Amino acid sequence: MTLLMIFFISLTGRISDWDHYTHFGGVSDILIEGSSVTGATSGGVIFGSIESGSIVWDSTWTSPGNLAHSDARCLARDSFGNLWIGTYGGGIDVGLASGGIQHHGQLEGLPISLVINCILPDTTIWAGTTEGLCSREFGYFEVWTEFTTGGGLPSDIVNCVASIDSGLFVGTADGLVMLRSGHYPGQSASWLNYPIVANINVQDILVAGDTVWAASTDALYYLAPGLDWRLDSSYPGSYPVSLAESNGELAVGGDGNVAIYDGSLWTSGSAGLEGQVIEAISWLPGGQLAIGQHSIYSVDRASGNGVGLGTLNSWISSLPQGTPSNDLYAVDVDSRSDVWVTSNTMGAAVYSEHGWISFVNELSSPGQLFACMADHSGGVFIAPWHFGVTWLDWNGTPERSDDIFLNLDMENSGLLNDQITEMAISATGEIWFAQEAFWSTPSEPSGVCRLSWTPGQTETASWKTFEPSDGLPSGDVRSVAVTSPLIAWMGSKEGLVNADIQTGQVLMSLGTGDGLPSEDIQALAASRDGKLYIGTTGGLVYLNINSETITDVEQITGNVSMLCFDNLSCLWAASGEGLFRIYPDGTIEEYNTINSPPQSLAIRNAACDFDNGLLYIVTDHGLWKLTLEQGMSGTMETATVYPNPFIPGDGQVLGVAGLPDELFDIQLFDLTGELVYESLSQHRDTFSWDGYYMDGELAASGTYMIRISQDGDQRFIKLAIVR
Repeated sequence: MTLLMIFFISLTGRISDWDHYTHFGGVSDILIEGSSVTGATSGGVIFGSIESGSIVWDSTWTSPGNLAHSDARCLARDSFGNLWIGTYGGGIDVGLASGGIQHHGQLEGLPISLVINCILPDTTIWAGTTEGLCSREFGYFEVWTEFTTGGGLPSDIVNCVASIDSGLFVGTADGLVMLRSGHYPGQSASWLNYPIVANINVQDILVAGDTVWAASTDALYYLAPGLDWRLDSSYPGSYPVSLAESNGELAVGGDGNVAIYDGSLWTSGSAGLEGQVIEAISWLPGGQLAIGQHSIYSVDRASGNGVGLGTLNSWISSLPQGTPSNDLYAVDVDSRSDVWVTSNTMGAAVYSEHGWISFVNELSSPGQLFACMADHSGGVFIAPWHFGVTWLDWNGTPERSDDIFLNLDMENSGLLNDQITEMAISATGEIWFAQEAFWSTPSEPSGVCRLSWTPGQTETASWKTFEPSDGLPSGDVRSVAVTSPLIAWMGSKEGLVNADIQTGQVLMSLGTGDGLPSEDIQALAASRDGKLYIGTTGGLVYLNINSETITDVEQITGNVSMLCFDNLSCLWAASGEGLFRIYPDGTIEEYNTINSPPQSLAIRNAACDFDNGLLYIVTDHGLWKLTLEQGMSGTMETATVYPNPFIPGDGQVLGVAGLPDELFDIQLFDLTGELVYESLSQHRDTFSWDGYYMDGELAASGTYMIRISQDGDQRFIKLAIVR
């Protein structure tokens, strides 16, 4: 009994680790202190030092770990040496000069969204949020909004603050105002309004000597002594968002450009800054600049070129190693257990023993890479939206000269079009492509393609297609589940089809009239025990393929956009409500932003490393690695069976994990020592037992002993059978 209990605990210990891999290139703020550089990025806080004109990165803070949320937006150092960090969803973290982290959240008075855009630590701590201006003077934050200030605050979205003797300038998404020095923020009379800078989105405020500068998304403004605010019509850049001043020179960061004002003339440069917003800027000793960049095309600053050093048209940009972007779309694990991810704007990357290696210029397009899949040869398919698919033979080394790239599109292959939404591979190596028509050419061919080839040899390629004219209810196909080299399940926008792509024969077609909660199929996954799980925009169901019956998974509703089996035959499903793990016995666990580390439920894709018992999940906040209970590979000491307890006759099949995928023998004994089942010369990845004895009888409830033998070694495992 003790052995049985220990086994149960080891198998149901759930997730032992959540590891987070982020991108540090989307920089929102930088803090220069001597030769030290600190950056607030959408992947966390980065620390480095300037050495010989470049940055050497020392360490990073992210979440989980030092920060409450990985998306850091602003930095400030107080007079005591504490580092204040505002995050985009986690409140404020303070790196104490004495060591450790102090967190400020809702309990300390911050608004519920915990989105912090700016921080000014002074006698009073000021924080700009998306829900008003916050002030802390006696240990607790008070929130001032446009409603409690009598209309003095033009918007609750506070982007920047700056202090002068006469008051506090507050820049918002709808104008700039000043809180008069010593006045109570909750009264409208405490606020000074400026009509010229009303109704503009103020991004940064800088007090430079006796002049105040304000950068908005429309233009650059300044306030000189004795004058009202004025528009600087001579500013040569666009979209000014960041300001810095040193020795009488003003630097302005904008949309793909940096401009410098020496007091009389502007000079600007954009070389090397294409596609980047200069969200932060700071002067360095010697007249150079440090800039924080993020991609113009990324959502929530999910990617970018990191921190740059230089001036005008000469920049050296760098960032710590990490994922290509936080806005990720697809993931897969290749035969070497290397992990491939694709991004929205920054290409693809692989994570291996060599660290992260990115592929951007090698692809036919670096953006909207919605699908990737490793084949059995060690190669990987990467599909940029509207550009077909690239097959890459990377060879698993940092050396790039031996990499092979093949770009396949509708002009040089059998693809129906160039929009691939998902890919699948059969046990014998055929590749299946789910495709949909481009929105501007809805009449173009679309559906499903199957490629049979010797990997990398296009002359051996054989293509088969399946379109609406062959029986697909819609050419917009979102998912494919392969059950044999010729037969696949195809999930479209208007229903589900099971078809033989070789003969063009439709074997089964299902819609809402057959029990589907919605005909818009988002994801498919076939189990070892003959079930097809169907994720739709209306919830999750499974089809018993043998009986052709559909059963609702009632606990999982909404848009089910991702399905993935792990190495223990547990199904992972993602919806807008959470991430779910469904065990073979029907038990369901839910993981969400409250009970687990992920900061978003925007889960796009998942892939399992079966050998090592790892699940990889890609989201709009980076890559997550989940350490599961048991990997498929191992030694005889780690061999195990699953599920345990085992329910025969209910569709479950018994599997083996934790040993090399080499021939093994398995015997099942009852407690009297009688042999009731035996299977010789099996492989780990193909063995399954349906619960019937060798004489055809269904196994009875009770405790059994399993003996696994391989290469002269053996292991005994207790198995509970329940009926």
